[in-house]
Amino acid sequence: MADQVSHPPRLSDLQASIARAQLDAKMTILEQMNERLTLQLQSIFDGIARGGQVELVYPDGEVVLITKARPRKTGEGGE
Repeated sequence: MADQVSHPPRLSDLQASIARAQLDAKMTILEQMNERLTLQLQSIFDGIARGGQVELVYPDGEVVLITKARPRKTGEGGE
């Protein structure tokens, strides 16, 4: 009985499969990042709306506090 060996896939088919997998992985990562950033922005806006402080923490450890500004009176600048 002869051994059966199937024809290997074409290189172009393998490259197309890899490209599709890469695109799917990128889309998954981007969708997750978009959801995370949306939740973070919502948290910032909700915290400020409650009158609280929100801490933005940068990669170098610097912390910036964000608070609700008091309304400015005429002549105080910022117009």
